[in-house]
Amino acid sequence: MTGRDLRPWLVAAGLWLVLALHAFCDPHPPDGVWGAAPVLGFSPALRGVALALAAALAFPPLAQRLVGSCRSALRRLAGGLAGVPAAAWIALLVAAGWILRGRALTGDGPDTIENLRRGELINYKEPLDRLLTALVYRAGHALIGWDAGIAIAFVSVAAGALYWAALLRLARRRPLGEGGAWAVWLLIATPGAVALFFGHVENYSLLTAGTAWTLVLAVEAAADPGRPLWPAALAFGLTFATHLSAAWLGTVLPVVWLVRVREANGGRWPDWSGWRPVIGEAIRGALVSVLPFAAVVAGMLAGGVGLGGFSAKEFGGGDGKLFVPLFKVETPFERFTMFSSAHFAGFGNELLLVAPAGLALALVGWLGRRSDGRRTDAGTWPLVAAAAGTALYAFVFNPDMMAAAPRLGVMNEWDLFAFEAVPITMLGLWWLRTAFEPGDVRDGVALSVGATALVHLIGWICLNAGIRL
Repeated sequence: MTGRDLRPWLVAAGLWLVLALHAFCDPHPPDGVWGAAPVLGFSPALRGVALALAAALAFPPLAQRLVGSCRSALRRLAGGLAGVPAAAWIALLVAAGWILRGRALTGDGPDTIENLRRGELINYKEPLDRLLTALVYRAGHALIGWDAGIAIAFVSVAAGALYWAALLRLARRRPLGEGGAWAVWLLIATPGAVALFFGHVENYSLLTAGTAWTLVLAVEAAADPGRPLWPAALAFGLTFATHLSAAWLGTVLPVVWLVRVREANGGRWPDWSGWRPVIGEAIRGALVSVLPFAAVVAGMLAGGVGLGGFSAKEFGGGDGKLFVPLFKVETPFERFTMFSSAHFAGFGNELLLVAPAGLALALVGWLGRRSDGRRTDAGTWPLVAAAAGTALYAFVFNPDMMAAAPRLGVMNEWDLFAFEAVPITMLGLWWLRTAFEPGDVRDGVALSVGATALVHLIGWICLNAGIRL
């Protein structure tokens, strides 16, 4: 068989591994395969049915036959739903996020609630996020007596509206061609990180929504040199001002700019005279990207807030250390060294929790080529840069506050790294777009990946909401 024929089976193997981890391994944190914890949202009987169904849909011939037989029905359904305003769909998803909002408090959630009650307006790690949440809390508390936890949950659900809007914009670009919007929604709406938009009481929902907008606009700018670069730069700048962890997306804009330069020059690098006209665009993009954070700094200075908190020691948490130690555990906030098996297990569990099915597709999609020789396009490289940057962050950064809740172990900080699921899953989508021929094979892979991701996400939302199906 050719590499092109084998890829659906390689994706299926990855999905079957994910499902096996959910079915046969201990998902209880902090021990075992805690990335499979979403299965605890199902009763044993329903868990078996859901996992068996997803495993069957991962079988390539079955998935391909199913999408082939349902294609005309899907098109009729899509045509009937096209008249429904996009705002109605987003409102429906937002309502679901509020109704099924999470009840579990992990990580910095309890501290954030207490800090808001004490009147905090700014946090150095997430300045715009904390300011917005504080204002929502004060307004809600004054009007209807909202508690700080409810205000944080409200911001989380509102961030979901931003995420769904970014996904809608992506689907309208038709990256998988006519009739492929269902696959875009099925893939990008189902990573485990989406649980952040279901009332999660923490500080990472706006970061994840901003990541989605940054990448959608970056892909547009990379694919079409006629579009301006500044919207993607502004989206990144706002996301960074919202939460400074977005710095790990920082390579996206230079990569987009370089792709645009090459595309505008017919797929070749220009000579010196060809570089000079595009230097101005790079400068404008850089300036736009720093404006939001500059405005935050100016506001803090005007309000008499010092800038001393913008330091590595502050960002390092309890022990002031930013990264997982290389060779020796030295503080109570450290659990493992960089290259220990425990660290690799924690990193793998994090990926399993936030992007289980998208990861399987992202790791396999680059193999082989289409019959027209195509394997990548201009939009691929910003996603590669974003996926690599955020995955590196999740690997090297020390989630030291996990020591505050030993019952949850590393899972206590799953949300800190959840935004990596967005570039990883979008990269999987883009490999699907560029490396697979349009048709039943490609759509079958999308159905298989989406089915596994949906089972994982439903269980995760229910577990956080205190519901057992």
